[in-house]
Amino acid sequence: MPLTPYTGPFGRPELNHLLKRTLFGCTNADLAHFNGQSLDQVIDALLNFTNDTTPPLKTYWNLNGNTPDPTLLDPQVAFGETWIDTIRYGNDVEITELTSARIQSYMWWRTGLMVQQDRTLREKLALFWFNHMPTQVFQVFNPRLSYDYDQLLRTQALGNFRQLIHDVTIDGSMLIYLNGYLNTVLAPDENYARELLELFTVGEGSGYTEEDVQAAARVLTGWTVRETDALGDPVLPYVAFRPTQHDTTNKQFSGFFNNTLIIGQSGAGAGEGELNLLLDMIMANEEVSRFMCRNLYRFFVHGEIDATTETNVIEPLAEIFRNNAAAPDQMRTVIRALLTSDHFFSAQVRACMIMAPVDLVMGSIRKLKVAMPTLAQLEAQYSVWRDVYYLTSYSGQELLNPPNVAGFPAYYQSPSFDNIWMDTATYPARKNSLLGIIYGGFATADDIYQPSSQNLEFKCDLLAVVAEFTDPMNPNTLVNEAAELLFAVPVSNGVKAQLKTNYLLLGQMNDVYWSDAYELYVADPNTTNMTAQLVPSILLWMFGDMAGAAETQMH
Repeated sequence: MPLTPYTGPFGRPELNHLLKRTLFGCTNADLAHFNGQSLDQVIDALLNFTNDTTPPLKTYWNLNGNTPDPTLLDPQVAFGETWIDTIRYGNDVEITELTSARIQSYMWWRTGLMVQQDRTLREKLALFWFNHMPTQVFQVFNPRLSYDYDQLLRTQALGNFRQLIHDVTIDGSMLIYLNGYLNTVLAPDENYARELLELFTVGEGSGYTEEDVQAAARVLTGWTVRETDALGDPVLPYVAFRPTQHDTTNKQFSGFFNNTLIIGQSGAGAGEGELNLLLDMIMANEEVSRFMCRNLYRFFVHGEIDATTETNVIEPLAEIFRNNAAAPDQMRTVIRALLTSDHFFSAQVRACMIMAPVDLVMGSIRKLKVAMPTLAQLEAQYSVWRDVYYLTSYSGQELLNPPNVAGFPAYYQSPSFDNIWMDTATYPARKNSLLGIIYGGFATADDIYQPSSQNLEFKCDLLAVVAEFTDPMNPNTLVNEAAELLFAVPVSNGVKAQLKTNYLLLGQMNDVYWSDAYELYVADPNTTNMTAQLVPSILLWMFGDMAGAAETQMH
């Protein structure tokens, strides 16, 4: 049966739901940007992106006495220039130090792309694919390869799944992370072959055998990563196939793969030739389509998949996946079908998920209009992005260092799924992160290298937030729209009345108390009216109170 498309109303509630699941947070500006557009128009915009990112830059240094000096760390790269095309030079200590600095540069840059995302699905999909086929940056310990892997996932985020798996299989970062570079004819390493089947394509328990893993590992022998040329001089890292390290014998697979026999090949093209035969065999199995569609569903819709959802959503979506197996934009078609389905907009999957820390932290930064450094404040940019990364990690999700090759458990661990994100230990951290964003924001030190980045503060602008409301002078409207912005589900009129009275009216009973104070302050922020002077603080207090509510943790 086909996947039923959504034909119901597409108003503000539906748009809000769609944007919360496809962006990191849904802001007033996001809603205004898409206001009045049809579902098809919004989906077209969300799926209309390219990989046009600019590379990470050097903003690191060592101390020369008490003075920051970029020439003392990674001297081949000038401050403010990219390091991605510069070979790693130096003795072991120097290479280790500059490698660590470049890795952190990549991590902060990667965070910045999420903080300053476009109104497209690009950043959410980059996270999806990284979680589906993760690496750990410090285990790989090669910043150029980590950057290349990120670019691979971005470039092919909406492309063909088989091609993506092909390129991931022989990607330098993955070859290091899952020991593919150690996989040789004399010492087969099954690490990547196991995860290729268990985590990346058909899924654990689908029916493949231990012998299938062993045969796949033998197919994948011979690939390696090099960072020196034939003379032993350092070069940028590259992937190579070594025919002498490839297992040229035949590889027999089980009935799960139709008893396929991959004939052993030799020579320079053997690695590519057998890899393609292996992927053709895997992709012919219908479990691939079901496994991938379940993963997409759990990331964008809900963790639990009951029998009805399996029949009415997963199976028809998997059919779309299979019908587009040869299409260069296969994943675009599949994701579009999911996000425009009747099921995606059904009541039972709205506001049903606990937000991942990345959604909570970066969504709050966007919703609360936290100022960000300008391009001229380059070192401040990377400093703030670093702090955002650590704040997300503190809340429970270290973005580029998942706990293992399976990714973050909340995206796959049955039966808890997203409930894993929040418990008695993580809730205080999540709440404190929101309070830190609201009350403190971000700041840079006064002893860093770039003068234009020194001693700066970047705070939320709640006055600008409420200025986007339809009538911020009206305390009832302000509370209603603040609740819509922060809360995933409606709260009672009693809760709203309490917020209004305790904060906007400071215990008074007349709405004019807020209206007059707000009007005075907006007209003159230097007003001498004592009540009007409290307007910024009142907003901080109210939003701070709302940050502690359970409703802020959902989407």
